[in-house]
Amino acid sequence: MKKNRLLLLLLIFLFFLPIKTKASNICTSTKFSNLKREAYKTQITYELKFDNKHNPYFEVTAYNVSNDIMIVFDGSEFVPDSNNQIKFVNYFEGGKKYEFRFYGGRNNSCVEEYVYTKKIELPNYNMYSEREECIEYEEFPLCNKWYKGEIKDENDFLDKLEEYKKTLVKEVEEVKKEETKSLFDQIIEFYTNNLILCVTITVFIVLAIIVIIIRLIVKRRKKIKLDF
Repeated sequence: MKKNRLLLLLLIFLFFLPIKTKASNICTSTKFSNLKREAYKTQITYELKFDNKHNPYFEVTAYNVSNDIMIVFDGSEFVPDSNNQIKFVNYFEGGKKYEFRFYGGRNNSCVEEYVYTKKIELPNYNMYSEREECIEYEEFPLCNKWYKGEIKDENDFLDKLEEYKKTLVKEVEEVKKEETKSLFDQIIEFYTNNLILCVTITVFIVLAIIVIIIRLIVKRRKKIKLDF
């Protein structure tokens, strides 16, 4: 009798044990939602670097990566280190777009489940921004570190720089011209630019003078009458 009970208990234990173990490994919708939230918290940043030949490239790093997350890039799998970071060893070029695909990590019940894709676009570094001319003309658009336009070659850069210099000379000449205007010219210009206002003020002043003159004439006539 006791053996039958022990056998029955053993069968019950063996029956429920696999179910419990299997259930813990199921990627439920709740677990997947939590995994997605963790993936969204990940930040991917980039930093400009130069190799030994001074060629620009970017170093890309993912921060705040959950241990339940695995990132796949360029066919390789990356998992976070002890600081929850991933430093990608790939060579990243400026002016290009890159995609990072997020999946469930190896130790997660949602292992290899696709979560979402994060895309980044790296700016194109402008090597002409390092030229000596850009020290004096730092406001010149082609001297911008991240200039988005096209610079064909060095001659193209220098030609456009000369055009930019001419605009600066023209602006200086216009400022000097403004400063050398006579007072009369400034009054005429102000009057022309504010014609309605000036006409209104002029009419008001003329009317006021006429009213004052009329009052003085009337007052004088009354005084003459009183004297007689």
